Formats: sequence, structure tokens, C-alpha cells
Amino acid sequence: MQTVALPVVSAITAGVLLIGQMGLALAVVAVRRRAGSSLGDGGNPALVAAIRRHGNYAENAAIFVASLALLEMLGALRLFVIGLAALFIAGRIAHAIGLSQAKTTNVWRIGGVFATVAACVTLGVRLITLAAGLLG
Repeated sequence: MQTVALPVVSAITAGVLLIGQMGLALAVVAVRRRAGSSLGDGGNPALVAAIRRHGNYAENAAIFVASLALLEMLGALRLFVIGLAALFIAGRIAHAIGLSQAKTTNVWRIGGVFATVAACVTLGVRLITLAAGLLG
């Protein structure tokens, strides 16, 4: 019988990502207050950008953390799990910085996309290979 590892790296990653997401949510609130718009974006470009930064971060973070926890419970090497978590977090931070710039096509955003995609694809492939090996 195989023992299941506790997903402690995933828990730490989730904590870091939650704090980041709340920072982005509070940034949306601040822009909403300045714009006087409680719902929607009111056509305000600054509010549109803040909403996108928060939304893009959120739509990627949840599936990553859930998948990372599965990978950790399947027994992946801890250093590998830490590396994927660090790459993903760095990618999400870089992407948010990139979306905060006046010119949104920039090295931060592009680097953030590449880091996020690299972490997610690597995680997906490793989940498949580890789980397939356990089908036995």
C-alpha cells in the first residue's frame, strides 16, 4: 500500500497565491472607488485593466494549486514541486506587473505568460506520467 504525502508545498503555494489575489482584489476596489463604479467597468480603462489583472490571476491560480496538490500527493520529488510552484508564482507576479504597465505588450507580461505556461504544461505532463504509472 502506498502512503500519500501531505501537500505542504501546495498549501504554502496556495497561501502565497491567496495573499497575492487579495492584493489584486483590493487594487480593483481602490480603482472602483476612484472611478465611482460599483459594478462593471464603466468604460474606465484603469478599471478594465485592474479587473483583468485580478481575473487572469484567479483563473490560473486555482487549477494550478489543485493540480500541484495532486502531484505532491502522488509522490513527486519535493524539490520538483517547489520549483514548479516558484516558477508559477514568479509568472503570475510578472504577468500582473506587465498588465500594470502603460504598454501592456512588454517583457514582464510575455515572461509571465511563458513562466505560467511552462509551469502548467510541465505539471500536467508530470501528473499524467505519475498517475499512469500507478494504474498498474
